[in-house]
Amino acid sequence: MIKNLNASSERSGIKLKTTVLKINSKISWLIVLAFLTISSTFGQDLDKIEKENLPQPRLHSPKKATLYSLVPGLGQIYNKKYWKLPIVYAGFGVTGYFAITNGQEYSKYNVAYKCAITLGDECTNELALKYDSDDLKTIRDYYRRNMELSYIIMGVWYVLQMLDATVDAHLYYWEVDDNLSVRVDPMIQPVSIAPQGSNYQQTIAPNGLRITVSF
Repeated sequence: MIKNLNASSERSGIKLKTTVLKINSKISWLIVLAFLTISSTFGQDLDKIEKENLPQPRLHSPKKATLYSLVPGLGQIYNKKYWKLPIVYAGFGVTGYFAITNGQEYSKYNVAYKCAITLGDECTNELALKYDSDDLKTIRDYYRRNMELSYIIMGVWYVLQMLDATVDAHLYYWEVDDNLSVRVDPMIQPVSIAPQGSNYQQTIAPNGLRITVSF
């Protein structure tokens, strides 16, 4: 009887140990899964924080280029097209020179014209003594038109340099393929024609150019 009780208690102990081991095994797996989940989430959050803290690349802004180009040349400097600066300033220099010189001539002939029509023969202006009032008016209007045209061209040049800076900023990241090429060849293509009322055909070879673009 005692032996049976001992055997029964031993079996119960073994079953209890087995059950405890199974529970411990499940708990261990749950702990491992929880640890992996927490590690993965923490790692993703850490990567996100690191990416946010990294300095972001500054994109080239066409809006900034346009604003900078309000001051002639700054838009080209922003686009790093330094070779265009002499062209921009040369345009303003030439138009400004013609605007100023024509303006000065206009002022001189305008004063002479007013003197001629106001004082008549009593006018001692050098130009009024050299030209009559009609000639003075014609020359004055000539220089005035040139002066106004010079200022108009200067305004157009100002707008063009702004457009140039804006377009360059839009194409800042655009790369030209190395395979892009343009080929120009002479073209001779014989053509046979028959004059009206004649059965004789005449061959002519018109000349031309053929342009081939490869990319």
